[in-house]
Amino acid sequence: MAFNAQQFDQDKVNNGAWREIMGGQFLIARAGNERYLEAQERNGKRKATSAAERQRALYQSIAEGILLDWRDVVDKDGKPIAYSVAAAVEVLSENPDLVSAILAEANDSEAYRREDIAEQAKKPPKGSSTG
Repeated sequence: MAFNAQQFDQDKVNNGAWREIMGGQFLIARAGNERYLEAQERNGKRKATSAAERQRALYQSIAEGILLDWRDVVDKDGKPIAYSVAAAVEVLSENPDLVSAILAEANDSEAYRREDIAEQAKKPPKGSSTG
């Protein structure tokens, strides 16, 4: 089997794949996508001088470039929280375990593979037909 150099679905990489995390549904783009990298530069993640500034820049960048939408995210009273970048930054700021889970999903290459590649990986190898 050869290495397939075009194994990723670029739509999923850039526009996200729905993933279930901690009871919510999150639309997560792949880490390293162009939108995320641009957000990191714009938000000053590399230029931040304090840990708090770096953390805020990271959350803002995740909200702009990785966490693109959500479903089933509620406040303390069980009321749905509508997705927006500002709401995402707030939710991320209050939930460091969610940040870790989102980044883990964003780095899981399996979620962004092309469907035909994923199916090929599931097929058993063909046996030889020497008779």
